[in-house]
Amino acid sequence: MRLLLNFILCLLLAACSFTPKETTLVIYSTNDMHAQIDNYAKVAAFLDNERSKYKNILILSGGDMFSGNPVVDQHTEKGLPIIQLMNQTGYRYAAFGNHEFDYGQEILQKRMNDADFELLCANMEVDAQIARFEQPKPYAFLQMDGIKIGILGLTEVNESRTGKLLPSAHPARLEGLQFFDPVESALKNKSLREECDLFLALTHIGYNKDIELAHAMPELDIIIGGHSHTHIDSTLYINGVLVTQAEAYLNCIGKTTVTFSGKQIKEKRFELINVSTFKEERADVQQQIQAYYQESPLTQVLAEATAPFQGRTPLGHLMTDAFRSILSLDIAFQNWGGIRIKELPKGNVTMNDVFRLDPFGNNMVIYELTPAEIRSLLMNSHRPYSQQVDLVPSGIKYQIHTRDGKATRVTLTDMEGKPLNESHKYKVGMNTYISSSYPFEHSSPGEELPSTTSDALIEYLKQQKTILPHPTPRGTVVE
Repeated sequence: MRLLLNFILCLLLAACSFTPKETTLVIYSTNDMHAQIDNYAKVAAFLDNERSKYKNILILSGGDMFSGNPVVDQHTEKGLPIIQLMNQTGYRYAAFGNHEFDYGQEILQKRMNDADFELLCANMEVDAQIARFEQPKPYAFLQMDGIKIGILGLTEVNESRTGKLLPSAHPARLEGLQFFDPVESALKNKSLREECDLFLALTHIGYNKDIELAHAMPELDIIIGGHSHTHIDSTLYINGVLVTQAEAYLNCIGKTTVTFSGKQIKEKRFELINVSTFKEERADVQQQIQAYYQESPLTQVLAEATAPFQGRTPLGHLMTDAFRSILSLDIAFQNWGGIRIKELPKGNVTMNDVFRLDPFGNNMVIYELTPAEIRSLLMNSHRPYSQQVDLVPSGIKYQIHTRDGKATRVTLTDMEGKPLNESHKYKVGMNTYISSSYPFEHSSPGEELPSTTSDALIEYLKQQKTILPHPTPRGTVVE
């Protein structure tokens, strides 16, 4: 009996003296790179150094890899340069950003095939009979040093003007895809918590939606986000969930450090690191970036800006004036969200500037519209409680009158302030994003042209040779 008691006592003492293994996992994350590749040589060198410090490193992207740098977007294989650089840097998983769809589904599938990392999405369903790329996995598991990690992917949606839940992308590039609310989709997967030691959501839904997700789903340990370009520079807990985001354009990289005691999380912390502080560059990556630029024909000078174009209003006027002139239109519109830069400096305007301003390659559509039909377009362009004009015009001026934030009527004049002829049909041009996303009355079926908005802008700049900004708004909202 004494021997048995001694044996039990030894077991208890051994159990009390056992110290669980401490493991550190470091997650580096970027989001909303928008094809900005210039900093990747610095990022690659930084991560190589970090690998010498930490045993367990995971590199993730919160989406929007594409659309923003013509060297990437106009490459002979659209989007390939940033995929190749992400491969060299060592990414493992990425969320689908809304701009991943900008090149179309076939090209997206090619880039997914080229990627050494996997894109995840739990709130998208692919109809294999219609869509042109494969159903992504909703989540993934991986093991690192005995720790099982679960990663759930989510992409942003909003209720489009047609009433469907869609990402902020051209609807024609979303055919065969059905999207669901990301928070509701995440909640359907909360049982994954039981299958892993670390449960994180890799999202492209924006900061506010990440906060909503954290409140709804405390089963998550970490949210690594994107879409809203939010600058989170410290450890932020929401309902016990660590919420992170690393700004945009590869200006910053997020560092999330998770310490485990055994399989239990002991500590989670986040810091935002400014890439401008990195002094080293990886030579092979820098040479590759330089090669992408040398291969690009985008340095061609098209015209000269005699003064800086500061803000989206004069840039939108430049675009719509170009459409109206080149296509012999009475009226032209450009949506505010399609104006992708905030300034065009004084001096030479190059092909690169055009594709930075207008990267999407949308075709033009021409309608024959009455003033009443034009008003319906402008009424439907206005979002409730928005004091911002969404459609920048050429050929007309307009005012949207609102009451309690809701549009009630629209007044139209020509550029000299004279009323339009209510019985006349005007030749009106817009890009295919507007025509497919904004419901409006029109008896004209519309004619889609083979040329793009950037084609018209390039031709206009060549003809004009010099351009001057027109900063006075042609559309306003009046409460």
